[in-house]
Amino acid sequence: MFRQLFPVLPLVVAAVFPVAHAASLNCVPSAAPPIVHGEGITELTGGIAFNCSGGTPGATLDVNLFIFLNVNITNRLASAYSNTLTGISFTADNGAGPQPITAPATLMGPGTLVFNGATFTLSSSGTVTLQLSGLRAAANQLDFDSSKSIQVVIGLNPNTGFSLPVDQLVVGYPAHGLYIGSSGKLICTQAGSPSPKSIVSFASFLAAGSAFTSTRVTEGFPDSFGPKSAPQNLNADTGTRILVQYSGFPPGATLFVPTVVAGSDATQPTAGGDLGVSASGGQYTPGVTSSLLLSFVPYTDANGAGGIPAYLPGLPGSGTVTFDSMSQVTLTNGSGMAVYEVVDANSSVQESAQFPTFLVLAPSGSGTSTITSEGVSLGPISAVQTATATDPIPRFQQITPPADCTIVGDCDAPYFPVLSVPESSLSYAAQVGGTTQTNYVQVQNSAGGLLQWTASVSYLNGSGWLVVSPASGQNNGTIRIDAIPGTLAPGTYQATLTVNAGPFAGTKNIAISFVITASTIQPPSIGSAVNAATFATGPLTPGSIATLMGSEFAGKNVSVAFNTIPGQVLFSNATQINVVVPASLGTATSAQLVVTVDGLASAPLTVNLAPFAPGIFSNGVLNQDFSLNSAKQPAAPGSVIQVFATGLSGAGVITAKIGSEVVTEPYYAGPAPGFAGLQQIDLILPADLTGSTVNVAVCGGTTVAQAVCSPGVAVAISQQ
Repeated sequence: MFRQLFPVLPLVVAAVFPVAHAASLNCVPSAAPPIVHGEGITELTGGIAFNCSGGTPGATLDVNLFIFLNVNITNRLASAYSNTLTGISFTADNGAGPQPITAPATLMGPGTLVFNGATFTLSSSGTVTLQLSGLRAAANQLDFDSSKSIQVVIGLNPNTGFSLPVDQLVVGYPAHGLYIGSSGKLICTQAGSPSPKSIVSFASFLAAGSAFTSTRVTEGFPDSFGPKSAPQNLNADTGTRILVQYSGFPPGATLFVPTVVAGSDATQPTAGGDLGVSASGGQYTPGVTSSLLLSFVPYTDANGAGGIPAYLPGLPGSGTVTFDSMSQVTLTNGSGMAVYEVVDANSSVQESAQFPTFLVLAPSGSGTSTITSEGVSLGPISAVQTATATDPIPRFQQITPPADCTIVGDCDAPYFPVLSVPESSLSYAAQVGGTTQTNYVQVQNSAGGLLQWTASVSYLNGSGWLVVSPASGQNNGTIRIDAIPGTLAPGTYQATLTVNAGPFAGTKNIAISFVITASTIQPPSIGSAVNAATFATGPLTPGSIATLMGSEFAGKNVSVAFNTIPGQVLFSNATQINVVVPASLGTATSAQLVVTVDGLASAPLTVNLAPFAPGIFSNGVLNQDFSLNSAKQPAAPGSVIQVFATGLSGAGVITAKIGSEVVTEPYYAGPAPGFAGLQQIDLILPADLTGSTVNVAVCGGTTVAQAVCSPGVAVAISQQ
């Protein structure tokens, strides 16, 4: 139950580290936030400068500085057994030049950085400039929401002689770093694809007429692609990498790609000739002004990490280089990956590059064709979104890039197919156990090129009641969709038919509705209403969470009302609803509870109400380091635990019990930020606790003496 309602909460900065504003040294922080990869897990954020004045001349200050990010910090750890971060620079300049501040950068939580004992000396005029840089962050956790940015909150230990008129800054704006274009998918036909005289020559593949498709990669912002030497790759393992993943190839197929790809601003861009640029292996001239250049990277791991670029550019003035070399993509069970690394780029220009993938396949005579797949992403790819000692920097979440034609300006070019589907919806109706119903959808290519499409079904309710044929095709075609009543119960079933022609030609969704008629439909029935944390019967609390048990709760529109006042539904399935009891019920002692599903209302159930009826959620105690409290992860005596409960939303006081000790003033007690109906109580465990567990309860009442307590839960305690 707890996991359905509540993930681990971020630290509440204002409650833990209040900033002292009465100190004599006044420090104004500022930052120049860059655009960073929204796909990136280890994005370099903008540096933070503290311009400080008004201090005691020549004074030496010793402060504890806290940096809180709204996403995870992902600098590399010094070792697997350390919480010291590397790659972060913290300096002080009192007029003699920047001097390192020796306090280690310590990771205290997923998004919390601490400098304990940061010491620096003020100038003879009481000034100093502090500079913090090199901080990396998991920008991908913001999900490309244009309203969100990477933000830091700055905290200081109290009474530090140091004030901050501004304590929150933006240090990065996430955006798509990679956009892509394609001339289509490779199709393996019975005719095969001829092998050239030389498999290491680009020109030889063109002369042989080998089948190919072209892939284009485009920067989402001007310095998205950078070599290892680029500022955004400071202390990184590699330059920006691009992963091209292939799948669906038959036995005997081999793939080849250019070893070096000259970009759009090179002397002569690399191109296969099917995406608006003349066919060429490409030419590149090293110069003072850089241009985009990609190198194939052999011997990487499955995520695109490791390996060394096959080509590195020469020094400026070394002359123009013409490229013709090809590299083979190793296929295993029909799948493989080509990895390119950016080895040169112009950070002030939004660049693109394109390259063909050539197919060599002997004729089969099978009479069948295979449509293959290709996926492109920034790399190396990873699911690790926390700081580690070994994972690569940079690394990226694997995300399908958007189409780049709006950037390049060729969305209407004749070499791109465009998917057109006239139908927008399909409706079916049948009786229970009736006959199969049939409809058709027309697929059309309204432009040029080769349109390759697939058709698939996703069900909103029920499953298996549609049959689609064919499941794929090329250019114009007709899809037959059969709706089969089978054993479907009475009701309205919904699904979506998706015709997918790739990110460039487009995707169309057709809404499907299937109405199965029946003589009667059962209304919902409420069996019980209990505390959502403990599932105990008793009064419910306005402003807190209740769990309803019953039947016939499944439906498209589920609502719950108390005395006709709507409650906020947090979760529902056929037999259970979690709902926030309306706070506006106030001091009422009872209410009429009604559940409505798709317009059908239950019989009312009378429920008792009380201002306090606390309960602690299962797995609802977190340690100070945000780990789940358990026998394997006990809390230390003297540390802070976070208790998550419900039923404490009344007007009055919140207290707690730790063993036999009554805690009248918890460290924090109130609403859990961002979670309706959930309360958070932070408690400091007594330093003299003994034993392996202690019983903890949370209480609430109009006064301490009248407090009602939750059932106790055992909190695991570490041995001294």
